Amino acid sequence: MEQRDAFRLSFTNILGHKMRNVLAVLSVTIGIAAVIAVVTMTQGLQSALLNVLTKDLLRANMINVTVEGSQGLFGSDRVFTDQDVANVKAMDGVLAADVFAPVNGNPIKYNGKLLKSANVRITTSSSIIPINAGRFVDINGSAEIVVGAETSQTICEALLKGDIGDGITTAQEDANKKTCENATTNPALSSRILGQKVQLRYLKNKEIHSEELTIVGLVKKSEFIGGTNSYVSPFYQGYTENLNGTDVSVYTGVVVSVADINGVTAVADQLKEYFDSYNSDARKLIGDDRKITVNTLKEIVDEIEKSFAQVGGFLGGVAVVALLVGMIGIMNIMLVTVKERTREIGVMKATGATRRGVIQLFLTEAMIICVIGAVIGIAAGIGLSVLFNQLTVSLFQMDEAIPLVFVWPVYIAAVIVGIVVGVLSGLYPAWQAARVNPIEALRYE
Repeated sequence: MEQRDAFRLSFTNILGHKMRNVLAVLSVTIGIAAVIAVVTMTQGLQSALLNVLTKDLLRANMINVTVEGSQGLFGSDRVFTDQDVANVKAMDGVLAADVFAPVNGNPIKYNGKLLKSANVRITTSSSIIPINAGRFVDINGSAEIVVGAETSQTICEALLKGDIGDGITTAQEDANKKTCENATTNPALSSRILGQKVQLRYLKNKEIHSEELTIVGLVKKSEFIGGTNSYVSPFYQGYTENLNGTDVSVYTGVVVSVADINGVTAVADQLKEYFDSYNSDARKLIGDDRKITVNTLKEIVDEIEKSFAQVGGFLGGVAVVALLVGMIGIMNIMLVTVKERTREIGVMKATGATRRGVIQLFLTEAMIICVIGAVIGIAAGIGLSVLFNQLTVSLFQMDEAIPLVFVWPVYIAAVIVGIVVGVLSGLYPAWQAARVNPIEALRYE
């Protein structure tokens, strides 16, 4: 039997038993659609959560460089210079770099009252600190400040309390606190905070200064960037060290932003090599007795990705079970087909059809069913992913939809597996059909 004849007879039989074969196609469609939907949704969810965890909350694309034994997140030993930052920026894979150092004598006041735990730091790059509203400070200017999320909340509560006056109740204070939790992302509230004045006392050139600063920006919430930290330009830097006969500004730490989170290790290795050498001003200032540490969050990110992979594997396993159920469904349909067509098979064999031809006919039918089911399954899987995405956004009132990540190699693999599974499930029925005795088959009613 020629291949062309096998396809023609297979299509004729499939169209002659529409309902039965529709169910067979549906079993394949469900299995492949389940695999594609699970992969698309889990990959999208993983991408979204990793983006939040690693960039917004953990900021795992950042590397922190400090002197070993220093106190605080960004250290306390002032040894890093502007030249160090410039050299770091020139390294491969570095997106941005910045210095960090607390302002000496840095309490800030709002309306004459000290802001709780409000630290003021010097910063030199607008690429490191994420701003939710307003703009960054003028690096070459003064009298400007960007304030952290918690400080913004405190100022917001003070503004809302001022609207009510002295008669504010505890319930109103609680309501104001809840309203101000999202002050940096609420346009109406952030616009009121921007332009407010705070008072800063700081030490520079061994003299105490007091200055009124205008709030020009509100910092985005982040675990990496403390909510009580506010930032000013290097104008308020009060420390210098003599290096090669010249007084240079010195800072407590360097923070590096990596262009690609997968390149964190490579950049960290470059930083270690640089700060271990006397090419760095920091090494010249501390000598060989102290160690400069380069800290990353790569291990945490690796654990997060590992956990996602385990969840994705489990859900993928559930989807594969659906594919196997489809295989059983095809096998069942094909066995019923063999039973129903026993007399037809007998006629075919009596008129010269070989065992190979009969096997080819039934395998062709199974393959056609699987191909149709696979094509529909791809569309159904992607459609389910989009529908789930929309339902998630609606139910949880999300600001942004979960990104859909289309992993085409996985889809192609799922379709191939689905077709192979379908063909394998048709092998036994085809073999059963080929074994039919033509004489007995002709007597079969």
